[in-house]
Amino acid sequence: MLFSSLEFLVLFLPLALAVALRLRGQALLRWIALTSVVFYAFAGHWWFIVPMLVTTTVDYWLAILIERARRPGRRWWLLALSLAGNLGMLAYFKYSGLFVRTAEQALVALGLESSARTFRWFEVILPAGISFYTFQTLAYIIDVWRGQAPAERNFVRFAGFVTFFPHLVAGPLTRHHQLIPQLARIAATGIEPRWRAGVLLFCVGLAKKVLIADRLGNLIDPMLADVGALDVAHAWLALLGYAFQIYFDFSGYSDMAIGLGRLFGIELPQNFNSPYKAVSPSDFWRRWHMTLSLWLRDYLYITLGGNRCSPARRRVNVMATMVLGGLWHGANWTFAAWGAWHGVLLVAHQSTRAWDRMSPFWQRNVTFVLITLGWVFFRAPDFAHAAAWFAGLGGLHGGGTAWTAETTALLGLVAVCLVIVRVFPNSLELPLERLGAVPQVGLAAATAASLLLMNYGSKFLYFQF
Repeated sequence: MLFSSLEFLVLFLPLALAVALRLRGQALLRWIALTSVVFYAFAGHWWFIVPMLVTTTVDYWLAILIERARRPGRRWWLLALSLAGNLGMLAYFKYSGLFVRTAEQALVALGLESSARTFRWFEVILPAGISFYTFQTLAYIIDVWRGQAPAERNFVRFAGFVTFFPHLVAGPLTRHHQLIPQLARIAATGIEPRWRAGVLLFCVGLAKKVLIADRLGNLIDPMLADVGALDVAHAWLALLGYAFQIYFDFSGYSDMAIGLGRLFGIELPQNFNSPYKAVSPSDFWRRWHMTLSLWLRDYLYITLGGNRCSPARRRVNVMATMVLGGLWHGANWTFAAWGAWHGVLLVAHQSTRAWDRMSPFWQRNVTFVLITLGWVFFRAPDFAHAAAWFAGLGGLHGGGTAWTAETTALLGLVAVCLVIVRVFPNSLELPLERLGAVPQVGLAAATAASLLLMNYGSKFLYFQF
């Protein structure tokens, strides 16, 4: 079930919200948890709820046991049990296929094709959102172990924190201190929806997804199906289109999630802050997928030593964090390469003063080009595809690709996207509470168009992560 589907907008959301508005206390928390589990069951296979409920239940009790434990050794073992369980489950569902494919390719390279065939039966379906709720509960467990947060004793409230459906499948990655107190508040006082800000932000996100991201995808995908045939102009046009597609798709989902949260009286954290206005690679990661960036900083980079070490070790920490962050996005070595690309950009930016000597105009445009080039690894299914795309970007494919009506449409849409991301405020900077009549009419028209087109849309790109 997608936020941009009729069954969600016409059936699920009105029912979930109408009942929630009439409840308080434990009944409200139970309803939120129940509707979230139902939503998740319809987001893919029904059995997806099993690993999620196992994670929720086990980490609820382990946090309490960690808080009660007095001996440091016992606390360590309980933390290790949580880490092993969460990361082991994530590794099985998300990365076992990668390891099997890698082993198969290695055996073929060694001439052992008969042995490689034994791996081909192996296939694991990835539960939607497992990367998000695993990181969410890990952050909670680690904070309890560090003594930075109390263990939550209300199981229903904890279940609501893990499963709250607006952010469950693709974020924003929400910390316990951001959501659990809000759940306690609405349980005590009842839900006080921010109707205007919630509905309008949801409509902005819907328009981003259906009118921009899905249209870009429809134009780009046929081009990238035969990337080796693209001339330099079409290769760059496809790359720019994908850079905007993934931004409008993911930020659109985040807008819709935050808007839905506001309807339930919950404020979810901001996830994007005009990333294509960034003036450096470091600035980009302060603006792109902000909740993941903060998670990687707090629970991986600082754990590795952060800035409290030699410059050489600091660079290693940056590279390790970015490579692992890249692999978090998907079980493919191309995602590791994407993370390594960003690691190199961050290390280069932090190690030289040349960047500071550029004007803001050049800082912004050079950053945009470097970030955009990295999307080749993110989009490519394998390194051969990435190499062919880079060859096209460098003009190595020779003759021109035919210029079609679809190419013209893509060029126009890319130009519109460039103006939007570089000139206009982002969604959360819009004064939605006091939006004028003309912008409201425009947003209503965009929403109507989105509703007409959304049956022809696709899943959010980050659902695969």
